[in-house]
Amino acid sequence: MYIMLKFKHSGAYGDLIYGLPLVRHFGGGEFYLHLHQIDWIGQHYYGSRPDPFHQGRLTRDDFFGLEALLKAQPYIQKFEILAQQEITHNLDRFRPLFVGHPGNYVDIYATAFGISDPQIQADLRNTPWLTVPTARTVNGRPIVINRSLRWLPPTLPDYWHQGLEKELDKDSIFLGLPEEYSAFTKATGWHNTLYVQTKDLLDMAEYIAGSELYIGNQSVGLALAYGLGCTVQAELRRDLPQERNECYFHNRPNTTYF
Repeated sequence: MYIMLKFKHSGAYGDLIYGLPLVRHFGGGEFYLHLHQIDWIGQHYYGSRPDPFHQGRLTRDDFFGLEALLKAQPYIQKFEILAQQEITHNLDRFRPLFVGHPGNYVDIYATAFGISDPQIQADLRNTPWLTVPTARTVNGRPIVINRSLRWLPPTLPDYWHQGLEKELDKDSIFLGLPEEYSAFTKATGWHNTLYVQTKDLLDMAEYIAGSELYIGNQSVGLALAYGLGCTVQAELRRDLPQERNECYFHNRPNTTYF
């Protein structure tokens, strides 16, 4: 007898996106978002409130920000807010293993659900798990950038200076929050990069899918780029070894780190 699998997650956005390879691996099903858990999660698992970027999440607005993207995935039959549904796969099982940031999310999800085979883990990491109805582009600008305000190094990596020297800013758009764009242009001098405002994660994912190159640091944008199978150049955190970065996917094709 066929049993519909029911998955649950409490966010944040990037954490959830990295959990979707497991949903796809298990054959998909219904997906439920558990709202307003982030502050409790921070206290329960990590002994403190989450960072200011995540405090108070996930909200009903966050649900609507995710809705179109998740409903676009062929392995998700339903996406709703968690109420009294009986869950078969609680994706928050990854959280105790994540304490101390031991590595990338997808490997940790695999471990949490008993997947230890290295080849299966590599397939989960490196096989695109997101699709979008349309890949969107801005004429003459094949590069997509997002640089979140979290985990920024004390000094700007040379990569950004070198990119400006190559005038990559003329070929790029920036996706993200207005304050992220303002901080990015101020820090890097990439003043020719075009800011494109998006209404939700599907809108953002469609621009990323249309790119020839995605550049960014640890953020939901980077999670989308990985999920879509894009060519990526990722800025790592400097306060952790490379292999302990949440966004370091070892042996991922078409990916470099700086």
